Amino acid sequence: MPNWTKLVWIDARNDPRRKTLDWTCHCAEVVYELCAAGGQTYLRRTDTGTGMIDETHRMSPRAGYATWHALLTGLVR
Repeated sequence: MPNWTKLVWIDARNDPRRKTLDWTCHCAEVVYELCAAGGQTYLRRTDTGTGMIDETHRMSPRAGYATWHALLTGLVR
């Protein structure tokens, strides 16, 4: 999409409560996951080439699902 919005990515927290709700194909170099922990959601990005893992800030489930949909449709990166 030509008018996409840039997501803010931060260093991943290793939250033992994390549950992965949805994900993109693990065959790609960058894998995205929709995660939940402690009643909040966030997106997780893993670069399989470098092993770098980043996350978005925590957000409400409604905002998390909306951001996930926006990522999958190219509205955010």
